[in-house]
Amino acid sequence: MSAPLLKDLFDLALLQRLAAAVSQQHPRFATDFFINTLWDSAYAELSLKQRVRRIATTLYQQLNLPFADCCELLKPVSSEIGGLPGFIFPDIVEQFGLDDFATSMQALAHFTCYSTAEFAIRPFLQRYPEQSLQQLQQWAGSDNVHLRRLASEGCRPRLPWGQKLPQFIADPSPLFPLLQRLKQDPEDYVRRSVANNLNDISKDHPDLVLQLAQQWHGQHRHTDWILKHALRGLLKQRHPQALQLFGCNTRALNASLTLAQQQLNYGEVLQFAAQLQLHDGPAPLRVEYAIDFASKNGSKRHKVFQWLQREAGPGTLELQKTYRFSDLTTRRHYGGAHQLHLIVNGNILVSATFDLIRDN
Repeated sequence: MSAPLLKDLFDLALLQRLAAAVSQQHPRFATDFFINTLWDSAYAELSLKQRVRRIATTLYQQLNLPFADCCELLKPVSSEIGGLPGFIFPDIVEQFGLDDFATSMQALAHFTCYSTAEFAIRPFLQRYPEQSLQQLQQWAGSDNVHLRRLASEGCRPRLPWGQKLPQFIADPSPLFPLLQRLKQDPEDYVRRSVANNLNDISKDHPDLVLQLAQQWHGQHRHTDWILKHALRGLLKQRHPQALQLFGCNTRALNASLTLAQQQLNYGEVLQFAAQLQLHDGPAPLRVEYAIDFASKNGSKRHKVFQWLQREAGPGTLELQKTYRFSDLTTRRHYGGAHQLHLIVNGNILVSATFDLIRDN
């Protein structure tokens, strides 16, 4: 049985629950008309974001209230319908609140506490860059964890599912004072967002992020965790400065890599093992494996996977791992020759080849 789709959370039951909650605040709201307007044959074909947009638009239009009044009415509703379905309420602000900055910020501050406003804030950063950054700075100093997280997540330059912010892709420096304020946040929810923001920036400005990391590293355990997570892309790329920051220097060792099979069929599991004989240490040990996947056009796709990271040595370390060749949303597997690599502290030490058999 396949896993349910996220868009299926926006089903008939949700529309009925939403209509009932709105009618509690606005008794004249035509609940049946609202549901029948949305629940038609075309609705089933809509994606998650399309469903959110259609519900938000229909709700705002059928409430037929001034924007500020609509936001006030929906605040108690949003506290009943949170999580992913709660995307509906910030989407109303994103669509209809761009001409009313103050009201929109107040509404997003409320709605994000029950869902998230990280997508809806982005058009405001485009139209009102200075005002929006000032607002994010205020939220970064809030006692509310949801507002602090929004301060970071809302300005990520390359937020997944969200529109990119070209001004911060070109010049991320305006974000650094904000992230500086959050770099020792006590909540993992916020720290993870700060790390993801820095990881976004590192894709376009690795030297700036590495420079910042050098300044911040060693100040606080929360900050060090943020930096390691933020630099994960550069670490996988075996960037020397990133590896050196975390003590992942070249180790004195011998390594071997063994495959359980040289050929396997699509859907089967590749089993492999590594043996490391460490002659120095104890010292940081970062073990990864990479697969050069065959592709449709004959080129190779190099993908790195985390295996182990800890203090280790001297001595012998035996490691075992598996990889299942089944398609994912983000990765399709093609038949042909593949290569497996063992990587220790950023150095490819040994490789092995195998074939994947797939008919189509």
